[in-house]
Amino acid sequence: MGLVLVGGQANAAAPEPQPRVEVSIQSQGIVYDLYDGGVLVGTGTFRADPSGDIPGDSIQACDWDADGWGIETQLDVNPGSSWDTDRAVNTRGHASPYCSGWKSGNIAENTPVAIRVCLVKSGSSPVCSPGVRGSA
Repeated sequence: MGLVLVGGQANAAAPEPQPRVEVSIQSQGIVYDLYDGGVLVGTGTFRADPSGDIPGDSIQACDWDADGWGIETQLDVNPGSSWDTDRAVNTRGHASPYCSGWKSGNIAENTPVAIRVCLVKSGSSPVCSPGVRGSA
């Protein structure tokens, strides 16, 4: 699936990125890849069930491109008509490539969830993807 996101412009000297989104809904959760200019810049992941050392109901953010932007993965439990971040994890303060640790917390089985991935940078507004729904 490909979507184009359009971010506002922080200032005339530094235009906001305009990432393309690819989402993979898997039996264990959701993998959300952000591309900018054909380059994979980041990945947000939601894991519904534990696997090895990955806890269940957890999210992770990975930054793959040294472009000055970090990656933030946000989770909305029981999503409604507006976004409500219940859990977030990001790569701020780390040089890429870098993946955050997994941030988890128990969510009842089959509870609706949504994740979105944002590009984050100090002094700029986050550029967030649309939310993608799944279940815990």
